[in-house]
Amino acid sequence: MKAMAGVVLCGGRSRRMGTDKALLRFEGQPLVLRVAGLLARAADPVFLAPGRPGRLGDLGYAELEDPVPDAGPLAGVAAALEASPHQLVAVVAVDMPFACRELLRLLARLHAGEDAVVPMTPMGLEPLHAVYSKRSSVEARLALREGRLGLRRLLGRLRVREVSEREWRPADPEGRFALNMNSPKDLASPT
Repeated sequence: MKAMAGVVLCGGRSRRMGTDKALLRFEGQPLVLRVAGLLARAADPVFLAPGRPGRLGDLGYAELEDPVPDAGPLAGVAAALEASPHQLVAVVAVDMPFACRELLRLLARLHAGEDAVVPMTPMGLEPLHAVYSKRSSVEARLALREGRLGLRRLLGRLRVREVSEREWRPADPEGRFALNMNSPKDLASPT
């Protein structure tokens, strides 16, 4: 198994949820701790990217400060790429409570020198449950400087190994990794 660090992107404003998603309880624990625990099964160390360290309180994980404030998930990804002691970084959004260890490990195994290995879903590439190479940090920093903050836009400038559903489905037969919690309704009835 390839060595890989991980990061939980938990710096969002949670506008649709109405309250900070990271601290909402899901199956008995805050989402951020659930996702970090799932990620820790595939990656070590696991970082939290809350935007500003201390924002969520002491959760027992190392925190990363966004290099550019209010720059969204891209800032957390850039910080993790620079902090990682390994060449690969597994990235998962805090609102993905079914992060899949087997899928993240598969993405790492499939890495063959690309800048990112990203699963493809019916909605397109899923950059918030993917594996990035430290080499992509140069493009991530450039995108931050230029104000191109979307992760999909970043992927357009990287060498990406797209992982088809046929390839990833054995690792996550139900495809639950891609479910995210954006509203109170989602939290009440995850499918």
